Amino acid sequence: MTVSAEGHAAHPPSRRKLALLVGGGFLAASLITVCAVLPAEFHIDPTGIGAATGLMGLSAAPEARSAPASTGAAQPGAAPVLAREYPAPFRSDTIDIPLKGADSQGSELEYKVRMKPGATLVYSWSVQAPPEEFYYDFHSQQLPSPGPKEVVISHKSGIGVGGNGALVAPFEGIHGWYLQNQSLKPVVVHLKLSGFYELLPGGQPPT
Repeated sequence: MTVSAEGHAAHPPSRRKLALLVGGGFLAASLITVCAVLPAEFHIDPTGIGAATGLMGLSAAPEARSAPASTGAAQPGAAPVLAREYPAPFRSDTIDIPLKGADSQGSELEYKVRMKPGATLVYSWSVQAPPEEFYYDFHSQQLPSPGPKEVVISHKSGIGVGGNGALVAPFEGIHGWYLQNQSLKPVVVHLKLSGFYELLPGGQPPT
């Protein structure tokens, strides 16, 4: 469309073209309203696009967006569980774990607790040792084993002298640390636990 020197359209659009432009704009606005605005704002999804794109979740009530409280482990693809309740009482424990020097028997062991699936453990541990001479492996072992092969998940391992974190048990079994003192001097690991678990008798030699 060209514009004359006076600022007027030299060739204004025909009525038919103008009607097509207005109709196209109205159609686009209607599609946006039905496919995006209704699912996101009013939780109405006549086309199914809102559910497919996740827009329906924007208009859900806070209770609907949060998964219900559960004591079981989260299922694959399920929404994260934001609240949990447990039949077992809450507990806290502080444990000192002595380890001998690397040249002696007793320089390594496993310390674990028993947990139900979905139970939560909060932990903190530290040891006075050279950072490059202490090895740990935080892992879970399923019990009873579902088959002839053991199911073991390593959550974190490496060289270091402490850690802080939390664990939601992926299955019923024993969960804890393999600890190895690689220095020649004996050390003591200070472990603090809180949550929903059952203490096992002392530390166990690695198998």
